Amino acid sequence: MAPIPTLRERYQSARDSGRPSLGGHRGNPADEPENTLASFRSALELGCDMVECDVHMSADGELVVIHDETVDRTTNGKGLVRDLTVAELGRLDAGRGERLPLLDELLQLVAGRAGFVIELKRGPKPYPGFDSLLVERLRRFDMIGQSAVISFEHDWVAAMKKMEPDLQCGVLEVVPAGDPAELLRRTGADVYSPHYSAVSRDLVDGVHAQGGFFGVWTVDDEAGLKQSLEARVDAIFTNRPRDIGPLLRAQWPA
Repeated sequence: MAPIPTLRERYQSARDSGRPSLGGHRGNPADEPENTLASFRSALELGCDMVECDVHMSADGELVVIHDETVDRTTNGKGLVRDLTVAELGRLDAGRGERLPLLDELLQLVAGRAGFVIELKRGPKPYPGFDSLLVERLRRFDMIGQSAVISFEHDWVAAMKKMEPDLQCGVLEVVPAGDPAELLRRTGADVYSPHYSAVSRDLVDGVHAQGGFFGVWTVDDEAGLKQSLEARVDAIFTNRPRDIGPLLRAQWPA
């Protein structure tokens, strides 16, 4: 069996070929509860090249896969993730009987199968030891080369890149607040990632000229896919891999 490509190799192949990698945003939340193991399994089964998740820290210092800083929206519980222990979080229903997975469980599922993208979220205040614990877990599962960290907190991205230079790092924006290429230079990041509605061929070309890669979120319909393909982005993240995957593959039949 051929070795799984690194995330950088995936992005480079996409840039060279014009065929973007497909990422499952929080797994496959159109079909399964977001950020659960069922959602990520579904995304992998549907052929996603990468999966993206969000991570917070529990009261007892474990990394937990959940988007919000509270459990209120996505589970039957209440309260801040940081105030609940792993045992307390594990008793919550995250939809259809699914529970909130630990990062270790998700890494075990994804390792050797797909690229892995983690969005960093500070919450109301930083989690002590979060950065070093995250890097340690990625190393433990031999996933540094297959992973990226992304964030709207650009100073955090810069710090993570300095901590682990082999880790791909990406800066998120809704729309460009300035020159994306300059933002990549300033932070040391590898990937620029705005909402797909902000994308244009000139914007992508500028990032490519800087040596960076370009990913967009969240492409859930044919019009968004068409705009992203015309701009020649390197990665497309979607909530609907069951719909977007076949449309993308139809552009490059086997």
